[in-house]
Parts: sequence; structure tokens; C-alpha cells
Amino acid sequence: MSTESTIEDILETCKRFRIVSVGGSGAGKSSLIDHVFQVNDAKVSHFNPGDAEIDKEITSEINPRFVLHDSKGFEPSKLDTFDVVSDFLQRKSATSLELKERLHAVWLCIHTPTDGARVLEAGDEKFLKRADELQIPVVVVFTQYDRLVRKYTGENRLKLAQKDFDGYVESLSSAATRLKIPMPRYINVSVRKNYTDNISELVKMTRETVEERLKGDAWIMWAVAQRASVPLKIDACVAKGMSYYWRTMSGSLPGVGDMLLRQCLVQVHKDIVACWNLRDGETVLNGDEFKHLMLYVVQDMHEKSHPKSPPDIEKISQFVTLCTAVTAAIAPPVAILGLTYFFVSWISNAILSNTPDVQRVLITYTVDLILVLEELFKIALQPRLLGKISWKELEEAFEAYQRSTSQRSVHSDIRALVERQGGPKLDLPSIRKRMEELIYQYRQTM
Repeated sequence: MSTESTIEDILETCKRFRIVSVGGSGAGKSSLIDHVFQVNDAKVSHFNPGDAEIDKEITSEINPRFVLHDSKGFEPSKLDTFDVVSDFLQRKSATSLELKERLHAVWLCIHTPTDGARVLEAGDEKFLKRADELQIPVVVVFTQYDRLVRKYTGENRLKLAQKDFDGYVESLSSAATRLKIPMPRYINVSVRKNYTDNISELVKMTRETVEERLKGDAWIMWAVAQRASVPLKIDACVAKGMSYYWRTMSGSLPGVGDMLLRQCLVQVHKDIVACWNLRDGETVLNGDEFKHLMLYVVQDMHEKSHPKSPPDIEKISQFVTLCTAVTAAIAPPVAILGLTYFFVSWISNAILSNTPDVQRVLITYTVDLILVLEELFKIALQPRLLGKISWKELEEAFEAYQRSTSQRSVHSDIRALVERQGGPKLDLPSIRKRMEELIYQYRQTM
């Protein structure tokens, strides 16, 4: 896939992120999967790791963007397990496979010892060696770390647990040296309440490992599938959610011709929404009502958005015609309150061009949309929702963003950015750089 591919391109090529969890019964694999992917349906949460067949694809109706393969741990009494897993790894890592069929990442789950037990079995070591040979992205996950912490009492329990864990890491490092492989990435995690801080770090580490081993856009698929990290969603929006916008503006998208501004807005909206992978997002987030709200937020960036007098009856009729005659129109007649005739008329007919008025609206729409969806994602992470959103949650997120000082500051900064550019044409590379900076700047303050 090209570095200029859009989210739509990526998801057409590979709709699901394929991950393997390896570890013995009781290692907490299913709970970890539930937590990272925000699922609890029977196909995932209640699979029996002890009886798992690694070739079996475990999917989720709650989160359709990933597929799980589960493997037993490499216990000394089960010598055939390694051969089964090794064969699967070799088949699923073949470069001749389409990306959607390939294995994208592995979590080697090791139950964090609390009694000085051995960290790696012989089969675990053989597995790490084989994965390195096949260049498969692997993260060693020490699960149920809270049990090690709770083994101790008093003010120093965190330090005592960390000391024990440092010893386990040293054991892992010694094994890597003995196997003549690079030290694998590792992390300790827990899904127990008040102990989940490292879950987002596991998500980040998996992204880095996938990006290093698979190159290309595979990490974007991971960003879309996971539901535990806000920063990674933002990264996906910046890297690919806006790709269609930049490709059309740079002229690198074939067959576009004189595209209308509203057509570009529709596609950018769709691509950015796809990055967040929220349940019912297709219905709610890609609905006309939400697009209307987003237009209402950005209409102040158009120089003629505030007419001196309201449009007359004839203009109102024209307004309705604009919203119904074109199938790609952004706002339906039922949602026209709050939008001026001048703004809807302009946005429905304006040619996508590198001019200040067009760029002000495009940039503002994109930045505002990402920041509203960030607010929504935080709400959707609540256990009761499991990534499912409705108009109620969207309204809550939208109102939170509107009340924030960030919205006013974003609009002010974008006006200043476009004005500094000067002239009829803007410097797209510098606009892009500053736009990305604005997204990261304001997401950190929300």
C-alpha cells in the first residue's frame, strides 16, 4: 500500500487486524482481549483457551475490526503445541499472502510469577526464536501484574514488586542473549481496577512493533481495531484520516478534476470517523445530522456566513433545493436550522481550491471533527458502552467541545495561520505541518 493511501484504501485491502495470543490457561488472555478491543460477546470473551485451535478465527460482532487466534501455552507436558504454533506462524507470515490473510502481531502472554517460578518455558524460548526468524511482531506480555503488587503490603509494595519484575526482565534478557535474538519488547499489565495504567502502553508498544516488522500501513489497522488508546486514534487521523484531503489538494488523486468542496468534506468526514471504530458509528457519525452540526461549528470561518438580513422566501426555497437536489449534499432539509443560506449555498457550489476561504473551512472542519471525536471516544470507553455510541453520547461530546476554550482557540489560530500565508494560494506543506501541530496541541489540553 502506498504511503498516500487513505483509510478507505487500507480497510478495503484489510478489514481486520489479525492477532495471536499465546499463553497457558489462567494467563488472563481473554480478559486482556476484552479490555483492549472493548468486547464481551460470546465469540471472544467465553472462548476456552485450553481447547483453542490456533487456526480458528475468533471474531466479535461488537468489534468487527480484529480477528483473534488463540494458542495454548508451551507446557513441558504438551510437546506437540510448539510444532502446531510454529507451522501456523510460518504459513501466516508468508510474504506471498495478501495482507488481510497475514499475521499482524503476537502477544506472548506470561502469567507474572509471584513465587519465583520460572519465567519462560523451553517452548516459550523456541517460540521467540522462531518468531524472530520469521520477522513476526511479538510483544511479551506479563499478565495479572496486580497479583505481584498485592503480594506485598505497606508503602514499599510497588518498589518491592518492581524489584521482582526487574529480575524477570533480566531472565528474559538472558534468554534472548542465549538465543542470539534481539531483546523482545515486553510489558507488565493488569485489567484489574486501579491497575490498568499500562494497557495504553501495551497498545503503543504493539503499534511500534508492528510498524517496525511489517512496515507500511499495518499499524493503521491496529490503530483502528484497538479501543484502549486515544493518542493512537489521533495518530491514525493525522497520518491517514486526512490523506484524501491532501491528495486532492496536491493533485495526486487521479480522475478528480474540479471537485466540489462539499464532496471533499464528505470523504474526509467518512475517513476520520472510520479511524475511531465506534459501534453504530456508521449510522450516527456518518448521518446528516452530525454533518450539519459540524458545518454549524465551522460556518464562522466563512467570510460571508453572517448575512445582514435573513434570506427571503425565494432564497429559502433555493436553500431547500440545494440540500435535496444533490445526493452528496452534506445537510438535509430537516437540519437546516442554524446554517445560513449564504454558507450552505457557498459550500454546496464552491470548487475545492487552494484559496484562503476554502482552506479555512476545510482545516477547521477537519480539526474540529477530530477533537469532537476524541471527546466521544473517551465517553465510549466507559465499560457500560463497550465502544457503542448513540446520538445521546454524540450530543454530550459535541457540547463538551463547544463549551471548551479549545474550540475558540482553534478557530482563532486557524484564521491567523491562513492570514500569515497571504496571497491567493497557500503553502500546503507548511499548512499541513501546522494543522497537525494544532491537533496535538489542543488534544493535550482537553
